[in-house]
Amino acid sequence: MPSRVLSSAKAKRAVIGVAAAASLVGTLASPAQAATTLMPGGKIYAGAVGDTTTIQNATGTTVGVHSYGRLEGSVPQGRMISLDSSATWRTVANAQPGSAIYNNLVRWATTIKARGGTILLAYSHEPELSSKTNMGTAADFKAAYARVTTIFRQQGATNVKHTLQLTDWAFRTSPSDRVYAGNWYPGDAYVDIVGADAYNWYTCGEGRGNWVELSTIIAPLLTFGKAHNKLVALPEFGVTKDSRRAQWLTNAKNYIVSNEAWFAGVYYFNHPPTNLKNADCVWNLSTWAEYSAYGSLLKDVNFAY
Repeated sequence: MPSRVLSSAKAKRAVIGVAAAASLVGTLASPAQAATTLMPGGKIYAGAVGDTTTIQNATGTTVGVHSYGRLEGSVPQGRMISLDSSATWRTVANAQPGSAIYNNLVRWATTIKARGGTILLAYSHEPELSSKTNMGTAADFKAAYARVTTIFRQQGATNVKHTLQLTDWAFRTSPSDRVYAGNWYPGDAYVDIVGADAYNWYTCGEGRGNWVELSTIIAPLLTFGKAHNKLVALPEFGVTKDSRRAQWLTNAKNYIVSNEAWFAGVYYFNHPPTNLKNADCVWNLSTWAEYSAYGSLLKDVNFAY
């Protein structure tokens, strides 16, 4: 891993983290508590979902990994891990010592604790989607999220940053909408980082023919994070194949760096669509210009893996 020189980000993030406790809506109880949300070294973790090897070979730099795993299975490697389960949220929320769910959560917690280093963990990503209505209500999700966080903390997994992973639309829609982020927010006591999966669909999948910059897509996420004095993350972000993709990535990097004090992690979705409705989207990077643009982010002094 190439050496890194600490930028002013660490000091900047520390100042904002403390000041925000006194000035923002929905703050934590004290500046000391606010400071605990900062990432080690003032860095932003950067990487990808899916094919990290090609990005690494094309850019000549280390690529952080965001992986996905099931509670019932093994704990995958990754700087960020999304944890899902076949159990309903209410079942997880009610998990008691000795039950299979409780034992699996303890196994995950102790495994990640033993690895050391900061790990971003997202329980039941994108819970607001209609495809997850069989998992329960928003209240059930919040109770389950709190239970997972509590069990991890009871096991002493202090290296885990509990990350809420919603879609970008959850932050952009009206508060009256069922999927609005505020309806799914488990509370400041249980969330360390607020994340959004952000995509520029353009004309594919859910797109409506509008080319949208990342800054526009995630501005509401940043507003929400600041209101709760929480760092933000992009567990997934992507842009469908287009001649403007390299410039879009460059603009994305510039926006993230300009707001670096509030970012914890960013992971490009270098993976084929996982939903048949979006089968025509091409997220994987493919040209030298695109790899160069994303490689510039990975090699930036403010980013780590």
